[in-house]
Amino acid sequence: MSQQTALQENIALQRKSALTFRDEWQPNVEKIRFTREGDVPGLGASWSVNAIATIGGVDYQVIIDERFGPAWVGDEGRPPDLPAPPSRLPLTLIFSDGTSEVIK
Repeated sequence: MSQQTALQENIALQRKSALTFRDEWQPNVEKIRFTREGDVPGLGASWSVNAIATIGGVDYQVIIDERFGPAWVGDEGRPPDLPAPPSRLPLTLIFSDGTSEVIK
């Protein structure tokens, strides 16, 4: 597999993990900035990625793991439980390679 193909697959996994994060864990997320490429950290582990998620205007450090849900790792702790918005918020994604996308 070429380096370009590996990067494209990683970006696709970042996008998929962001949508899962929004749809299953945090409907109020406004922006997700991936701080590095995702990977499988060890034997039996699932793919995960480090990111900064903006929720309610506050940035939270999070490890997004599709299989086990988010792990909140920064000093900010876990975001407060906010009521779900009446409709999906636009979601800005900034991928680890610096490219971006807005999902409405």
